[in-house]
Amino acid sequence: MKEILKGILSIFLVLLIGILGVVVYLNYSQHVEQEKALIAAQATPEPTPTPTPTPTPTDTEPTNVANVKLAVCGDIVVHSGINEEAKKADGTYNYVSILGGSGSFVTAADYAMCTMETTFPDTTAYSGYPMFKSPASLASSLKGFGFDMINTASNHCMDSLQQGLIRTLDVLDQNGLDHVGTYRTQEERDKNNGILVKDINGVSFAILSFTYGTNAIPVTGFEYSANIFMKDYLTTVEDIDYDKLDADMAAARALNTDMIIVMMHWGNEYYTEPVDYQKELADYLFAEGADIILGGHCHVPEPVELRHVVDNEGNKKTGLIAYCLGNYISCQDDKYTNLTAVLNIDVQKNIDTGETYLKNVNYAPMFMVDLTDYGISSDWRYRLWNLQSAIAEYQSGNNLGVINESLYNSMVTGLEDIHSIMGIDFDYCNNGGVDVAKWEQENIE
Repeated sequence: MKEILKGILSIFLVLLIGILGVVVYLNYSQHVEQEKALIAAQATPEPTPTPTPTPTPTDTEPTNVANVKLAVCGDIVVHSGINEEAKKADGTYNYVSILGGSGSFVTAADYAMCTMETTFPDTTAYSGYPMFKSPASLASSLKGFGFDMINTASNHCMDSLQQGLIRTLDVLDQNGLDHVGTYRTQEERDKNNGILVKDINGVSFAILSFTYGTNAIPVTGFEYSANIFMKDYLTTVEDIDYDKLDADMAAARALNTDMIIVMMHWGNEYYTEPVDYQKELADYLFAEGADIILGGHCHVPEPVELRHVVDNEGNKKTGLIAYCLGNYISCQDDKYTNLTAVLNIDVQKNIDTGETYLKNVNYAPMFMVDLTDYGISSDWRYRLWNLQSAIAEYQSGNNLGVINESLYNSMVTGLEDIHSIMGIDFDYCNNGGVDVAKWEQENIE
């Protein structure tokens, strides 16, 4: 009898262990699937052009339209380390590999823009901060990478003095790059008040650019050389030159383009929020007819915002402001200086009515990698990476040949920081960014 009971008990224990095993396996499988889902939610495919939002059945989409995709990058700050990274064994320079992760967004755009904080003097004595001087090969690299326009109005535009400023524009011209913000002659500045007029896919843009100053290098006697919006640019940098701005904005409106874009080199370095005068100027520029305001100089990102705007003529529209996109590339190590984004702006024009408006706005978070910060040895040191793609690759088991845990953690933190500063809604991985028509429905009464 005892033997029978022992047998029954043994069978019971085997069944119990089996049941527990099944439960544990199911729980484990569920946990694995949850982990996979979490990774999938965080991961993104390789960068692709911004998807066009699918209209709902109630939307009345115009059929006769012109579409333009703009890509805007931040400030190219060419420290000596960037030049050293770009230098090849034969003594030539090529910067394309450094710009890497932003490439698909730049090439997908109909018109790609960035700001250049360096000069091309007639010398081979290249230098970084405080007087930036770079090889002309940077211009050919930017053109080959896919850029169309270079904003030259920055506090470093006079780093090689007037002759360097002139040669910089000559080099840009030789490489087929548009430019705005600095000028060789009074006649060049007088043409359209220095405004770059560009027709892209049948949509016309007036593009203006201004800088707060020139790092106290005077332009006395050739004031036309740089669009400086501070009267006291050599001293306290506090007195905004509204007479100049009034004249240039009036000239922009008189051109009757479909949109006005204003690029501003402004704000306080290392501030992730705009200061009072940036807000004051933003309100002023929108009232004067600006549709898009693109800021730089601060070396760190600042917020991106859509605005319901009523200009001085009573026109109502949705405007866009990016207070600062930060450093596009640099060697800076201060907090947030390795964070930036490619701002992608979809513009649409209704050919039948002539109305032109923002269609979609998104940004692609970028991270400037310096391998030495993470104790990594490789045949390269500096690269700009697409944060979303790099994080996703590492999570899928691909370390891209160099990513260690320290770099990965820094990228994850960097993505969180960009979201907190620039707004997570605009991230291109968040349903393609912000559909402006939907934003208007939710935010404009």
